[in-house]
Amino acid sequence: MDYLKTDEEHGEALKRWLGQNGLGLLVAIAVGVGSVLGYQQWQQHQVNQKTDAAGRYQELIELAAIDFSIEETGADFKRLLTVADGLRQAHPDSNYAAVGASIVAAQAVERGDFDLAVNQLTFAASQLQLPELQVMISLRLAKLELELGQGDAALRRVRGLSAGFFSGSRNELEGDILVAMDRLIEAREAYSRARTSLTEAGLNTAVIDLKLSSLPEG
Repeated sequence: MDYLKTDEEHGEALKRWLGQNGLGLLVAIAVGVGSVLGYQQWQQHQVNQKTDAAGRYQELIELAAIDFSIEETGADFKRLLTVADGLRQAHPDSNYAAVGASIVAAQAVERGDFDLAVNQLTFAASQLQLPELQVMISLRLAKLELELGQGDAALRRVRGLSAGFFSGSRNELEGDILVAMDRLIEAREAYSRARTSLTEAGLNTAVIDLKLSSLPEG
């Protein structure tokens, strides 16, 4: 199952966020701290906190490369949950904890644990501080709702999102939901909007083209 995996639009958002929160920036902050000792100590604490969060997050990324649909990966899955829980407890209000929860959700789906996936994504959606990432997580929740047969809820969630982010993904997912609901004329309109958005952003439209071509004419 790949409906919780990061698509091209979401991947670009994560790259931007990680670039803004990377260790290189943290080191630069540490080096550029003023001479006042108290401020230096406080700033170093901030650097240490963010470095710790980034390290835990990196371990989650590495664990996420495992195929958790295989039963023999039970120990690795427990490790994934432990790292994610530690990240959440140590840095509860950070974007790292929230994005880490979305990683756990994707792996939980691989193991068929949909309740855990919903729980993790709901936490992520409530904690994320950046609107762009909030929309990304909401889209993943809608994909999960669609997979669970909750088409009406998924459609409401997608249509209630801010129009400023991920227009290609939003419209594509809306089309997927409408196809599942057998509302094919509306689905074609949504896919067409998605194709326009992706084209304007310079992103690949092959998947959208395939979905459009699979719909009956008229």
